Amino acid sequence: MERFLSDKDLWVLIAGSSVGDHYKPLNLRGACLEGAQLMGADLSGANFSKANLKNANLANANLSGAFLSEATLDGANLSGANLEGAVIIQASGIACIAKETDFTDVNMSGSNFSETDFSDADLTRVDMSKAMLKDCIFIRTNLFKSNLSESDLSGSELDEANFGKAYMNETILYNVKNLERTIGFKY
Repeated sequence: MERFLSDKDLWVLIAGSSVGDHYKPLNLRGACLEGAQLMGADLSGANFSKANLKNANLANANLSGAFLSEATLDGANLSGANLEGAVIIQASGIACIAKETDFTDVNMSGSNFSETDFSDADLTRVDMSKAMLKDCIFIRTNLFKSNLSESDLSGSELDEANFGKAYMNETILYNVKNLERTIGFKY
């Protein structure tokens, strides 16, 4: 699918949604936004369900409370973004950059974020049940009270990741690296 909104058009929509007394979240459901440059944008509460955000740059963007269910985020840059409370169910985010990103209270169940770099990210109370998380980097990642049941972390780097009170029923940990250097992990 060809992209139909230029970066300039997107920024006009973003500016228009926040003018006046009442903020109205954007509805970009199913939109093709591949490669969009949205660094630092306020996209809180926006609907990106089934949208194509492949290789988009969302670094330092505010996506708190956004809806990204079934969205394609492969290769997207989410570094430093705020996704607190977002819904990212059954999305594809293969090979994302999510360093220092706030995923607090996000529902990512059934999503595929394999090969994603979550270094120094906050995944407190994230629901990643039944998620595909193969070959991810979780260096110094906070996964406190997260739900990782039935997820697959095979081949992932876990150095200094905090798994305190995480729910890990039937989590696949085949060939993970530095499991012994995690915090709060119960064997």
